[in-house]
Amino acid sequence: MAIGKKAIIAVVGQDRFLRMAFVKNLALNFYADYVLFKKHSTVFKVDNIKKIEAKIILDYHGLEKGMLFEQMKPAFAKERILRLHKYLNLEEVIRHAAQNSQLRVAYQVICKYYELHQQLQVDITSFYTEEQYKKYQKILGEASSPNFNGVIEYNREKFYGSNKSEFEVFAHSRKSIRDFTGEKIPKDVIDRAIELALTAPSVCNRQASNVYLIEDKEKIDRVLEVQGGFKGYGKNVSQLLILTNDRNFYYTIGERNQLYVDGGIFLMNLLYSLHYYEIANCPANWGKEVTAERKLSQFVTIPESQKIICIIPIGVSREKFRVTLSERRPLNEVLKTL
Repeated sequence: MAIGKKAIIAVVGQDRFLRMAFVKNLALNFYADYVLFKKHSTVFKVDNIKKIEAKIILDYHGLEKGMLFEQMKPAFAKERILRLHKYLNLEEVIRHAAQNSQLRVAYQVICKYYELHQQLQVDITSFYTEEQYKKYQKILGEASSPNFNGVIEYNREKFYGSNKSEFEVFAHSRKSIRDFTGEKIPKDVIDRAIELALTAPSVCNRQASNVYLIEDKEKIDRVLEVQGGFKGYGKNVSQLLILTNDRNFYYTIGERNQLYVDGGIFLMNLLYSLHYYEIANCPANWGKEVTAERKLSQFVTIPESQKIICIIPIGVSREKFRVTLSERRPLNEVLKTL
């Protein structure tokens, strides 16, 4: 026989009954999140063109980052090249390449990789042959260009020259910079940048974002080691920001993921603010499991209620530096009318 709601309340009390109902509802919602992530992410299977595209972007962007170094490491990212061969030779990918900006640029980047090694007279035929290169050139067709480059070269004056321009020009001028001098940004300049970022909107104006500044080099190196995606660039990082968002400010189960929304909005505002004040920066992905957060907590004190949103190395850019092309999607790949 089913036990009625009134009977349960009579035994456990109204407050405890409501807490039990909230726990059940929270578990059901997190389970729904789990089901959708398991079904649609690339963690468990790569079974459609969007998932293949995601894999391709991850690897071609890795090639772009490797091309940033003035002294490019010969035959770097061999594993990425082999994975790209696997995906870029799929008939489904070849069919979509002409209409998909990210697939097209992947072919362009892998071709540039081959050309750079030819210029360096480095033999990479054990994992990338001339025949493969020519096939990719053929797939590109008219999109193939000898002038294509996976990186963009700047000098500091040119890079920050649009900072006082209208917003459209300013927004297009922002890029992630990984090449720092090692000099520290004055604290008052950092303060102004973060104060400007505080204009970011948040749900019901709750303003749950927090920013932590680290200037201890040993601690910075340990943070970047846990983050894992800044290898080769960490030597001259003398300052680092950690952006968090506080779970204490969310009061409904429907807001269980709102910290990522508000944190992301604040992050973009912060990146614009840093760029405006000519603070070189690179948002480093913090898509980490709980084990990484526990490891970080051993030497960085952040309240348990706060979720790390992003790690941001900051500093003074070198006089001349390179940034990745990071080709953006055209409007027709993003905007849909319902």
